[in-house]
Amino acid sequence: MKLEYPAIGSKWKDLDSRVQRTVEVIRYDHAKPRVRIACIETQRLSWAKPERFNGKSGGYAKLGSR
Repeated sequence: MKLEYPAIGSKWKDLDSRVQRTVEVIRYDHAKPRVRIACIETQRLSWAKPERFNGKSGGYAKLGSR
């Protein structure tokens, strides 16, 4: 199954109810399938699995889609 990566520059809301976080996709790492994200509120950089960008619980929902 081919991984689908979110568009670079797209903004996503974390669906984890414990945090209020909006992230922006910065770049991809195809060697280890992961996505570099920047938290807009704190400006922290971190990595996320591409599977989390699915709009489901425990993942990220694209801003404007919910």
